[in-house]
Amino acid sequence: MKKPLLTNTQRHKKIPELLVPANNLNVLKYAVSYGADAVYAGGKKFNLRSTGENFTLNELREGVEYAHSQGAKVYFTLNSVIFENEIPSFIRYLKELKNIDFDGVIVSDSGALDMVREFLPGKQIHISTQTNIANHRAVDFFKKNGVKRINIAREISFSDLKSILNKTDIEIEVFVHGALCISYSGRCMLSKYMAGRDANKGECAHSCRWKYYLMEEKRPNMFFPIDQDKRGTYIYNSRDLCLLGRLKLLSDAGVDAVKIEGRMKSENYVSLTTWVYRKALDYIKENKYTGKEIACLTAELDKCSHRNFTEGFMFLKDKSELTDNDNVGYINKYRFIGTCAGFSNRFNGPIISVRNHFCTGEIVDVLQPGSDPFIFKIEKMVSPMDETELEYANPNDSVIICDLGKISPFSILRIKDWKS
Repeated sequence: MKKPLLTNTQRHKKIPELLVPANNLNVLKYAVSYGADAVYAGGKKFNLRSTGENFTLNELREGVEYAHSQGAKVYFTLNSVIFENEIPSFIRYLKELKNIDFDGVIVSDSGALDMVREFLPGKQIHISTQTNIANHRAVDFFKKNGVKRINIAREISFSDLKSILNKTDIEIEVFVHGALCISYSGRCMLSKYMAGRDANKGECAHSCRWKYYLMEEKRPNMFFPIDQDKRGTYIYNSRDLCLLGRLKLLSDAGVDAVKIEGRMKSENYVSLTTWVYRKALDYIKENKYTGKEIACLTAELDKCSHRNFTEGFMFLKDKSELTDNDNVGYINKYRFIGTCAGFSNRFNGPIISVRNHFCTGEIVDVLQPGSDPFIFKIEKMVSPMDETELEYANPNDSVIICDLGKISPFSILRIKDWKS
């Protein structure tokens, strides 16, 4: 008998899970602190961010324990393509993971799916966007093979997403923020061809972001621009995805989880994007998500380094926006100046681990978990070592910002860049 279509009200109606990236234990703690419902993380092998820091087995165990103590989940990524000669090594790695209590495994390779079911029995399995699932029959196929959740292809339209949601009854997850690929996610071979770095092994050199010229065969070293702006020619470069303004539509459609891209990113990026999307989802839950809130939260996103934003394949009718990018580089309106490493009662201020230079007289923008950002003019700062008064702070320094008061140990400090 043909399965009847599900209406949106028949899908479990709740606010989607907020799933955010972490490339090390420190970033995982920031993600959880800023309101992530779940974190996805990779180990030293078999995931698509092999050039990042990633987790040792001991760090993964500690991260899972920490997340669980705060009521959050951890999903482990094993989403690279597994070649025939790698099967024995992959199986050994699965056996090493057996006693770590993470909440699910993310895979893209069908053989990896089969081996995870065999060697990690009982673990929840999620299918990566790398698998490019674009229809409900594919979703049902993986459901029959024990899969709990599908991260749907980023290339589908919103109408197709709604149709899939209505015709399936397992969890559907979508990317809402972060870098986009000019190929079907992860299927590009440009990096391997040009740099010997395989995107399907987590080694992508991001060749699509490079600058290119056209050269005629009989005129070597005579380069012709293809389509140029003031920064050069970037024929493959895409904008960054941002579906903040469409978040309520996704929630109302019955999406089970929304995902932020960025396992190569710092605690600054992860904290800010998590704070913004957590706030947005809370507004949706309270039925208070209006244009005013969307504008305010979008302005906060602008404080973190990013490319021009796009609503991607899901909502754009004219896909040329994806590569029509007047500013192909990163937009940097704020400097991430540091994190909180302690507190000085004597000077009533936090001890700051400095990431980028700043000086007295500048106005710092402070982001904390669960609070709105606030600004503070730096009138005085001193060295925590000898209490010498300082005018400048440089990367890798430690300084006390006097009279700022107590702030969260997970605070992120930014300063507006005067050049922007």
